[in-house]
Amino acid sequence: MLINKQNKTDFIICAELFLIAFAIIFASSYSPFAFRRMHVDSSVYMTIAQGITRGQLPYVDFVDNKGPLAYLLSVPGLLLGKFTGVWVTELIFMYISVFFAYKTALFFSNKFCALLGMTCAFVESYSFFSVSAGTEEYSLPFLMASFYIFTKYYFSFSLERSISLVKLIILGACFACAVLIKLNMFPLWAGFCVIIFIESIMKRRFAALGKYIFGFCAGIIIIAIPVLLYLKLNGILDGFFYQVIQGGAAQGFSSASSIKQIVKNFVVVLDRGYSIIPLLMGIFWIITKYKHHNFLFYIGYTFSYILTLLFLSLSSGDDHYNFVLIPFFIPAITFIIETIYSAFSEVRKKKAALVLFLCVLCSKGMLNWFYDATKGIFDDSGKWLINAGRMIDENTNPDDKIISLGINGYIYPFTERKAASKYIYQGSGLDHFPGARKEFLSDILTSKPAIIAIFSADDLRYDYLPAWYQPVYELIDEEYRLLSDENGYYLFIRKDPES
Repeated sequence: MLINKQNKTDFIICAELFLIAFAIIFASSYSPFAFRRMHVDSSVYMTIAQGITRGQLPYVDFVDNKGPLAYLLSVPGLLLGKFTGVWVTELIFMYISVFFAYKTALFFSNKFCALLGMTCAFVESYSFFSVSAGTEEYSLPFLMASFYIFTKYYFSFSLERSISLVKLIILGACFACAVLIKLNMFPLWAGFCVIIFIESIMKRRFAALGKYIFGFCAGIIIIAIPVLLYLKLNGILDGFFYQVIQGGAAQGFSSASSIKQIVKNFVVVLDRGYSIIPLLMGIFWIITKYKHHNFLFYIGYTFSYILTLLFLSLSSGDDHYNFVLIPFFIPAITFIIETIYSAFSEVRKKKAALVLFLCVLCSKGMLNWFYDATKGIFDDSGKWLINAGRMIDENTNPDDKIISLGINGYIYPFTERKAASKYIYQGSGLDHFPGARKEFLSDILTSKPAIIAIFSADDLRYDYLPAWYQPVYELIDEEYRLLSDENGYYLFIRKDPES
């Protein structure tokens, strides 16, 4: 009877966690309930992932500076169910993240406060959730699972803490997956591992340290070798190093030209949502829990958080960059909720009062979610893209190629036509590849694609893009005619040579 009751409780909790994950992903731009135009970054990842399903290769047929898993993780979903398949992939990844977030929260409170703390953290995360199927979202399960393992290690009551070989391999595999999505995902592991390394040296636990290093490296190898073989066998390893390692690093440090700029970016990152709370809680714990057996957890937690903030500050970026901070929100918010809950233990209906208070506190995330969840009712951008893609396909031949001008790749996933240049988007990332603009212009002026598409932003004239596009505008004026200015795009089709 006791076992059945426990199983029922576990099932209810798993169902609640699934509902939380479903609620978050319900508002995704890939949701079949509210399908719409994706974020600029996501449009590039989806274009490359779709290209892979058609036999094309990243770093050769497309230029971008993200790791291969940023594209490959979307491929199964695209193959099985197109954008709905990607949405299901998002749901699976989010459930894994929510599950390990709850497991982590249990170290800091009872089930009620842990569930509430985890929920609030993910509601607040929606302040940053603007890139569906983006690098931060796909990295989150690996970050959250690793954060749970580190927390469990430090909260062990054993005199000689230890991590099993299986968990070490999982840690290494999660690290490799996250870094192979985006290079700057490593600070969480770096912070905790440095503290474990120092502790092991100070306590002369060399055998344990050797096991830690071996297991972690084994996990990295398990993931890295298949990915590197994929790159090597397809002849794209050099492209990976040039575009991701060299180009990605150059872009990452581009906005950190001085200490003053880094400090300014640091403040910007902290000011997003409640991102200062984990930092303040980390400092508070270091000051107040220096005699606790798990004191080193708080050192590792704070050190990892500062490292993560620092690397986010090197590139500043958009709000969605802060999505990788969510694992650190879990202990901080759960601890705060537990403290409030305990302080008002005599108050009637304290659970309802606490939930109401947290709803007010997390109102920004809730409003963002509601806004995105209801977009499908008013936002026709998904239908526009489908119509624009269909129009391109109906007015071109299967072997024809197209190009989209500007920083996005919105149109490519909605047409069967391939891009006329590997520079499918011409955003700021290309500034870190010498000669990229010149090569792009040469591609377009030489191949003269069947369709030139320009996103109709804010009702501006089609030639609103920077001056370096002028040769393409001249080509349009001379050899193209306007096919359509509807569905959010200016579509220019090449004139019949005989006309």
